[in-house]
Amino acid sequence: MLEWIVTSEESGLKLLAFLVQRLQGQYSARFLKRSIEHNGCHINGRVERFASTVLGRGDHVCLRLESTAQTSPKVLETSRILFEDDALLVYDKPAGINSDAQGVVRLLHAYAPSLQLVHRLDRDTTGILLFAKSSTVFNNLVEQFKQFKVQKRYVAIVDGILAKPQGIIENYLGKKQAYAGQTLWGAVKSAQGLYACTEWQRLKIGKMASLIACWPKTGRTHQIRVHLADLGHPILGDFQYSKHFQCPYQPPRYLLHAENICFYHPLTAKPLDLIAPLPEDFKQAQQQLFKG
Repeated sequence: MLEWIVTSEESGLKLLAFLVQRLQGQYSARFLKRSIEHNGCHINGRVERFASTVLGRGDHVCLRLESTAQTSPKVLETSRILFEDDALLVYDKPAGINSDAQGVVRLLHAYAPSLQLVHRLDRDTTGILLFAKSSTVFNNLVEQFKQFKVQKRYVAIVDGILAKPQGIIENYLGKKQAYAGQTLWGAVKSAQGLYACTEWQRLKIGKMASLIACWPKTGRTHQIRVHLADLGHPILGDFQYSKHFQCPYQPPRYLLHAENICFYHPLTAKPLDLIAPLPEDFKQAQQQLFKG
């Protein structure tokens, strides 16, 4: 862990510029920015995930270079293909890669150029992604989503102890603000947003964290992350939606995993029920937080 105190001459510098200057070119700005975004930097004892944060005189800056920052996979991991036939492919997305043409789609197009992404996961959310192999299959799956025939189950480790064993969160979500290049979503009036509904159930509790399952009934951007933060129990590691956590455990990314999906096969109409195994960082967090 490297530590510095910001001098009067350095006051006003952005965090990334400060680190580049202090480390005298030993690490690239890209590497340092990635370390910041994955919880490797603290300012005055609090995790700071935005490289554009302006520093002030006397600020205490800590940087953990051994941070296990997630990096985008460069090649397709065929072992992550959970299901494939002539109609569709189901992939277990790792953390640290987007669900777009520069991310998972690019990797899979090298394997099967005709694949069409049916839905998305956030960059650090792991788990199940659906891909169609034709427009007919794509349209069928999209229609199943619209008619609420697709059931998805997520698991998350959240901050604090949920008092109730289960619940439903309903509101309208819309864009609240843009900060350091990231859009923050939150509850808004019905005329300004889209209806969002998440069912949840408590699975385990530890001393300062809870393991829960979530069933999103709608598919809004950042829905589960926003709903759980609004509930007062943000997902551990999700510093985009919370700056304060009771639990001292600090994972390298927020702990949200798309574990299960159920839908009807677009060609055979038979039900498919698929599961993505928990990633290692999620299992490690469980072992630490829910011992016994």
